[in-house]
Amino acid sequence: MAEERGIEQTKELLDFIFSLVEAIKKSTADGDFSWTDGLNFIEPLKKIAPALDDIESVIPEVMDLDADEWNELIDFVQSKFDLDIDPDDDSDIESKVEEALNAGVELLRLTQSFK
Repeated sequence: MAEERGIEQTKELLDFIFSLVEAIKKSTADGDFSWTDGLNFIEPLKKIAPALDDIESVIPEVMDLDADEWNELIDFVQSKFDLDIDPDDDSDIESKVEEALNAGVELLRLTQSFK
């Protein structure tokens, strides 16, 4: 049961990270950042609290993902986000998910250091 919860926490972390990336891309697409672009960050901000809940279970789960869990995370990201990836290159989506996990873990570690 703990693993299932761990992967859910990992999904919440990815949800937050990819939402933040989308908000940044939308906000900078026209080369100008205005106050209205701030609205793009509402959705990621809503997702930060769930990503930080039970933070202690996320990092060990990420470090111990098995093949099924990894595939589930890849499917989750592909179904939820419109990523600019090469559909014929599985390593492209895998590298983006891996980068997002690394960024999320580092953000969580930084967050923990300020407690």
